Amino acid sequence: MISFPWSLILTATFAFTGLVCLIHVLRHWNETRSPTRPDVGAARMDLIVHSNHLVMSIGMIAMVWVSTGTIATWGQVAFFAVLTVVMIIGGVGLRGRTPRISLASHIVLNAAMVWMLLAMPLLMAHPMDDGAHGDAGGEGHAGHHGDHAYSGDHAHHGDHAHSGGSDMAQAMAQTPDWATAVNWVAIALSALAAVWWLLLLVRSRRIGIHTLCHAVMGLGMAGMLALM
Repeated sequence: MISFPWSLILTATFAFTGLVCLIHVLRHWNETRSPTRPDVGAARMDLIVHSNHLVMSIGMIAMVWVSTGTIATWGQVAFFAVLTVVMIIGGVGLRGRTPRISLASHIVLNAAMVWMLLAMPLLMAHPMDDGAHGDAGGEGHAGHHGDHAYSGDHAHHGDHAHSGGSDMAQAMAQTPDWATAVNWVAIALSALAAVWWLLLLVRSRRIGIHTLCHAVMGLGMAGMLALM
């Protein structure tokens, strides 16, 4: 789906984010089941966010290499839609600008992921190259020269039919302008989410692995959308 070497770069990117999220989920799973923990709600939200990015990382790696089927695509769309609703509900009581913007960045990445899943057939469509036209044209000319029984008028109409078919195929193979525009909005928002986490990383003056993970996820999302 994605050409070399970007396929390897994106695979390594999402392998990193997936590994970080997996380790976090395994380490903190029991904390969300403790009724005596004072901040159990925050722990559960944190677990939801990391589980969300874990599944997202796996889904992104899969899309780098293969075309996901209809069932897998809609299953992921449903998963990310449900978790987005859960995160919105869980974020109602958040106080402070930083937690709210951080949660909004996760929601933005979920929206970008859903867009990528649904729009992939449009985003991966490209105009037919001249070589393809040349091959088709060559076959058409070969057929024309091989059949001397047709008159000039018949050949003329055949050329028009061939040209019309090629133009129609090219039009069908192009990504619609509206899809390109929406895709660039998704790229910009994903990059903005990554910038937010990078700013938090710089402001903290230390290497926070989870902050870095979210920043890398945003950059990876923006990069993959741009490559489609």
